[in-house]
Amino acid sequence: MLRTVVRLRLMGRDTGQWQCRICAFDRWHVVTVKRKSGALYTTAFYACSGCSVMMLNPEQFNALGNAAPNIEMPTVVSLPKRK
Repeated sequence: MLRTVVRLRLMGRDTGQWQCRICAFDRWHVVTVKRKSGALYTTAFYACSGCSVMMLNPEQFNALGNAAPNIEMPTVVSLPKRK
C-alpha cells in the first residue's frame, strides 16, 4: 500500500488529498492536445476532471492544501435558461 501511495504522489495524483477549489471534485489530469498530424502533445497544464478548470500547479489549486493559491476566483455569471 505504501509503495502505491508513494508512486501516486510522484505522479502528482495523490487524489485522496486533493479537491478542486471550484467544483470540489477529487481528481485532475494532465492536459494533452492532438496535433494536426494526429500526434498527442503533453502540455504544461493540468485540468480538474470534474469542471475542466486548467491550472499550472495542482497543489496551488488544492482546496484541502495549504499552498498559496495565487489565483483570483472568477466572477460567477448566471445565464438565463433557454426556452
